[in-house]
Amino acid sequence: MTGVAPGQGLVHLDRVTLRDVDFRKVSFDTFVPLGCTFEACDFRDTVFDRRLAPLFAAHPRSLFRACHFDGADLRRAPPGQSRFEACTFDGARLDEWTVTAAEFVDCRFAGLLTGVVFHGKPSFKAGRAAEELDPPRTANEFRGNDFRGADLVECAFIRGIDLGLQRWPEDDRYVRLDHFQQRLVRGRTAILGWSDLAARGQALDLLQAASFLYREQGEVIARRVEERSPISHEVQRRMWETLASVL
Repeated sequence: MTGVAPGQGLVHLDRVTLRDVDFRKVSFDTFVPLGCTFEACDFRDTVFDRRLAPLFAAHPRSLFRACHFDGADLRRAPPGQSRFEACTFDGARLDEWTVTAAEFVDCRFAGLLTGVVFHGKPSFKAGRAAEELDPPRTANEFRGNDFRGADLVECAFIRGIDLGLQRWPEDDRYVRLDHFQQRLVRGRTAILGWSDLAARGQALDLLQAASFLYREQGEVIARRVEERSPISHEVQRRMWETLASVL
């Protein structure tokens, strides 16, 4: 185990490779890895608190290859610019993750995912620049990921993510639509013809939100009914059915 020892107060690693480390058994107060590679490390059932939160905030970024985050609580540890290859997130708590600059290749997600938004292109808050990316890039690599065992609640895949390069749940809770921008235009025309004014207004609101969220996305996967949405379940279903039927 390179550079980590139980009982240390501060662990600072700079561009080292750690293999087969069980992070459930190490003890430290502060952990600061810079540009490190983690291979086959075990983070299962770990709570990412203030000690582990810097793990994903490294600059230069760190690489996680074949690591296990199953059952981990990652809600307070956004992935930053990290790169994940062949990692597993079965049952991990990723609630409200906004993944703007991280990359995922051949990873597996299973269990409940709530409010997670994956970006196909790097995105930054005001005051930050693309020059902060390490390495520099115009797209986040996102391919080969397996969501077949995931329950996608209020999740979105946006800004150019290629849905055809991933694996998705195969059940009627989800709708997957190509040529989405064309469907929005034709769908709006169809919805404007609804005779139920209340339903029409709700559907147009939902359509407007979808057009903004998916403005850079050619193909979309979405849940037909989001339970927490203020839009009625029937209107949600009808809106998605309309978009599915217009092409």
